This record gives sequence, C-alpha cells and structure tokens, in this order.
Amino acid sequence: MRKLLFFSFFSFVFLSLAYLLFLQVQVHTDIDSKAYIENGLLFYKNLGFAARPDFPYYTLGYPMFIGLAYKLFGVHTNVVIFLQVLLTLLACFLLFFIARRLFNKHIAYFTFVLASFNLGFLTFCQFVLTETLLMFLLVLFTERFSKFLKSKCLSALVLSGLSLGLSIIVKPAAIYFIFLLVPLIFACVQKNITRKLSAIALFVFSFYVPITGYMLHNKIVFNKFTISKLDNVNILFWFYPNVLAEQNKTTSDIERVKLHMIAREPYGMQSVRDMFYSDAKKCPGLFLYVWLKNVFKTYAGLFTTNLKLLVDKNIHGGDISFFKTQGSVCQKIHTYITGGTKLCWVYIVGYLEFFLSFVRYFIVLLALFYLLLRKKYAYVYFFSSYLFYFSMITGHDGCARFRMLFEFMLVILMAVGLYVLFDMFKCKLSKSKV
Repeated sequence: MRKLLFFSFFSFVFLSLAYLLFLQVQVHTDIDSKAYIENGLLFYKNLGFAARPDFPYYTLGYPMFIGLAYKLFGVHTNVVIFLQVLLTLLACFLLFFIARRLFNKHIAYFTFVLASFNLGFLTFCQFVLTETLLMFLLVLFTERFSKFLKSKCLSALVLSGLSLGLSIIVKPAAIYFIFLLVPLIFACVQKNITRKLSAIALFVFSFYVPITGYMLHNKIVFNKFTISKLDNVNILFWFYPNVLAEQNKTTSDIERVKLHMIAREPYGMQSVRDMFYSDAKKCPGLFLYVWLKNVFKTYAGLFTTNLKLLVDKNIHGGDISFFKTQGSVCQKIHTYITGGTKLCWVYIVGYLEFFLSFVRYFIVLLALFYLLLRKKYAYVYFFSSYLFYFSMITGHDGCARFRMLFEFMLVILMAVGLYVLFDMFKCKLSKSKV
C-alpha cells in the first residue's frame, strides 16, 4: 500500500509539473522539428516515405513515431507531446527497476523521486524532437542489460541488444557503443569460451536486426544501403565550423555559411572533406581542444536554456550561449542563466539548476568511488563506459540537449551517491549518541 501511494504521489507530481509547463509553452518546436513533422505527415498519409524526393540526412524512426501517433489519435502536435510525457513517466519506472535490481529499494526510491523532478525529462517531453523517444529506448536497453548483469539471463541480453538497435533508427548515437559492451559480456558470462562467444553473438545479432532492416528499407526506397548522412553533417557542418571559428576568431555560424557555399559548387562536398582532413593534419591539437570543449559544454550546459525556447517563441536554438556572452565569469553565468526571458520563475529554475549541477557531479563521482570500494567492477565499467562514450560523441557541437543521451545514468548515480551520504550521516549520528 505504501509503495502504491509513493508511486501515485510522485507520478502525480511529474504529470502536474509537465502539465503546468505545457500551459506555459509558446512553441513545441526547435530547429530540427519542422523536418520531423513534415516526414511524420508523409508517413501518416502514405504509411511510408517513398514520396520523399531524396534520402534524408537523419534517420526516420522519429518521423515514423509521429506518423503513427497521428494515425492513431489525430493530426495534432499535442498528441505527440502527450505520448512523450507518458513515455518519460514510463522511463522513470524503468529507472526505478534498474536501481532496485542493481542496488537496493532505497536507492530505487531516490531514483524515482529525482527522475520525477528532472528538468531535462520535463523539458524535452514538450519538444517535437527525438530526445524523449531516444532516451526511452536507451533506458529500456539499460533495464534489460541490468537484468543480464544481475542474473546472466540471455533472453534479457537479446532484448537489450534489440532495444539498443532500435535506438539507432531514431538517432544513430549508439552505433559504436556495442564495441565497449562486448568485453563486459565476455567477462560476465561464466563457464566455457563457447558460451561466452554465443552470448556475444546473440547480442550482436539482436543489435543489428533492426539496423539491417532499416538499411534494407533505405535501399528499397532510396537506393542507398546506409543508415543516414548524419556523421558527415555533424562532422563537416557542425564540428568543423567550430574549429574554423576558433582558428579565424569568427563565429561558427559565419564559418558554416562559408562551408555551405563551397559545398554547393561542383564537387563541393569533396572540397569540404579535403579541407577538413588537411586542417586536421596541420592542427590536430586544435581539433582535440574544440572537441573536448564541446564535451564540457554538454556536461555544463543548462536545460534552462532549452526551457526558454519553449516558453518564449522569439528565442531560437544557439541564441543563448555562455561562450557568446561578454563580461566577467560571474556576469557571463548570470547572462547565460537569465538571458532571453523576463520570466522570474525561469530565473529561479535556472539558478537552482546551476547550483545543483555542480553538487550533482561531486555526488556522481562519490557514487562511482563507492562502487569501486564495494568491488562492483562490472557496474563501474558499465556506468563509466556509458558516460564516457555518450559524452564523447557530443564533441561535434556540445550543449545540454545532448546530455539527454546519458542524463538518466546521472540520475541513477546521484541516487546512489545520496544514499551513501545519507548512510554516512546516519552512522555518524548513531556514533554520537553512543
């Protein structure tokens, strides 16, 4: 009964906060949303994408989700938002099960509470963007993989691979993560080498089933046996402009326009590639610096910036950046938190998020250290490799939005860290009484 009351209360809290935010939203779209909606409508009308004139640079899993939502419940943006709110709430429950399975019920309760109030979860379920669906599939993968880690259940391993493969169709972020998981699977499976290799083969097969199916779809519809053009776009037209901006003391927007002009010329794309590789050979240190700087932006970025895009239709993605502001560090922080809106409640949310972010990373590190001391090496490897991989791939253009790839991992680890702190405080209190 107490468990039911707990879940009912915090589910109500999450849904209430989501609804209150929904009432404040001016626009549910960002830069990428128009393309997703257009292709969602295409799928709604034709149950396919054959009517598209060309092969898209992004994957079509999210437009398919939009199209199916329109087909089932009507053509309205609110339908997509409603389903995303429910998916986010379901992800919160999955996080509870992950934490309970790997740790204990107290950490699981902490996890659910933290997830219910998480600003990233609340913000991005209001956007017509890939983040919520992608996060849900990654959480589902983690829930099944945690089952494998705990019980060595091969059916759970297969389902985890399938979930991770499905996430590629939404956005191919996890395409190389599988290589970090293979050693962990090999180490976790007991008995002989044949059983270990069989488990790895099952996982790899299940991972590539949805990916291969999607590539076959692209071959039939667009005559291209590939996933997307996103790698080229991210590296050449998002990351490379950042490098050129650092090199030429301009802005990435200016450099991006120049590159697009070159790309329009005959053999222009090859020229852009040649420029990229030539500069990378000349200044590898600069490329590494810009990449790591963007990874830092992913960790340090505030979801409040994305919140502003929702509640003020005059703000656009990239308008408010810490690195574009002027003044001292404190002035830059204040401008970054408060710029772009006059809503006092957004200021409060921004400052709360800013201060809690710094505290959170210390607590996360404490949690990893605690797991090391407890000799939970498989857990440490899984959490740290996940955080490392999904943060490092954001180096093309870091921002808080990309942290949604691993935000839920930070939520779980923060719950572990809080439990450790609470336990330490309780021990000190009992000793003082003695």
